[in-house]
Amino acid sequence: MSKSKLITQIILCMISLFLMSCKSSEHDKVRNMQINTVDLSRVKDGNYRGDYSYGNFTYVVEVVVRSNRIEAIDILENRDSKYTKMAEAVADKVIDRQQNNVDVISGATTTSKALLKAIENALNKGIR
Repeated sequence: MSKSKLITQIILCMISLFLMSCKSSEHDKVRNMQINTVDLSRVKDGNYRGDYSYGNFTYVVEVVVRSNRIEAIDILENRDSKYTKMAEAVADKVIDRQQNNVDVISGATTTSKALLKAIENALNKGIR
């Protein structure tokens, strides 16, 4: 292998490692992000759209609130993978417990957190 090809390969490896490190850092940031509990007694009735961007994708939800209760959560935009589909179960947990700060779905932590932050952002739009 020529010296210039070797240098090119080393540079490409370094760039790849750098990009993986950046993605890992963002991934860790999302996994460790705090989900703030929204006081439902302060949320007026309505349909609220919320989103959260992670990487090059934006997760979008619509939350329906009636009489200070979360009636429904529609996930409008989610990635299409086994893990992201698993994470959608977090919406049922939110409805069952009537709070947006619930445990994530094991095996789908990052997407669960992204969806929970989108739900939080939606609910905050309805605060009186």
